[in-house]
Amino acid sequence: MIGRRETRYRAAEEDLWSSLGVTLSERRVRLAGIGTEVRVQELGAGQPVLFIHGASTCGTSWADLAALLPDVHCLLLDRPGTGLSDPLDPPIRSVADLAALADTLVVDVLDGLGVDSADLVTTSFGGFFGFRAALAAPDRVRRIVEFGWSAGARLGRVPLALRLGGTPPLGRLLSYLPTNDATVRRLFRGIGLREAVDAGRVSTEAIRAYGALLRETDTIRNEVEIGGCFLSPARRGDPRLVLSEADRGRISAPVRFVWGEGDPFGGPEIGREFAAAFPNATLEFLPGVGHAPWMDDAEEAAREVRAFLLD
Repeated sequence: MIGRRETRYRAAEEDLWSSLGVTLSERRVRLAGIGTEVRVQELGAGQPVLFIHGASTCGTSWADLAALLPDVHCLLLDRPGTGLSDPLDPPIRSVADLAALADTLVVDVLDGLGVDSADLVTTSFGGFFGFRAALAAPDRVRRIVEFGWSAGARLGRVPLALRLGGTPPLGRLLSYLPTNDATVRRLFRGIGLREAVDAGRVSTEAIRAYGALLRETDTIRNEVEIGGCFLSPARRGDPRLVLSEADRGRISAPVRFVWGEGDPFGGPEIGREFAAAFPNATLEFLPGVGHAPWMDDAEEAAREVRAFLLD
């Protein structure tokens, strides 16, 4: 039975998809190895492309981009514990737990979908899962488009507020605070989307869908434990989760990095440093763009995906 919170969240999602003129389907996928069930939303036609979102959000965060890719079979994953996917049991408690999850998640999802191999579109924390999958199961990952800074890269000077919010004690507290449109706009500005928000490029429907995700799902409460593996108030990332130069050198899949010059998690210096070790990677910097380039300019992001994956 669908509860009231899920009903309210689904209504906000439906408003967003409707505003984009998109009709999509979804299915529940059992992850045999991890032992939980996730939601995957599907739209478009063509070759399968698995989209892996960042921290404290869900597959619907890709809506503006996926809506512009009708010639791609977009598979929008809600990672375990986010959106309408079931949580991990037991939850992530350590760096070792997180690394093991990252090594298996993509393969488990593809197996559940009955897909032999797929291209990936990733961002931020999602990039960690994509790159670890490309190392653990190179035959399952064809190509990767990574938008913005990726977990696994060195972190820049992340604002203290973001470090605090990503740690378990304060993160749990924040998950219970009231959330409205103004709150979401402040959060988006904090990840480098100030210009996009102030110019109205981030739609009211997208803002309300994210607000509903925070209010009506357990996404934040489920993600704070993972956040504690990455961040602390005093430390900018756990060095054990940085992908070494040697590891990056073993990723044979072609990679396209689309990096905002204003990404607060890591600017051009970190982008060049991270991408340089990949044997088959290209890197594009977008001026005036923050951590989520497809939210700044969905049309340009769609061109990047189409050029790299379809041409």
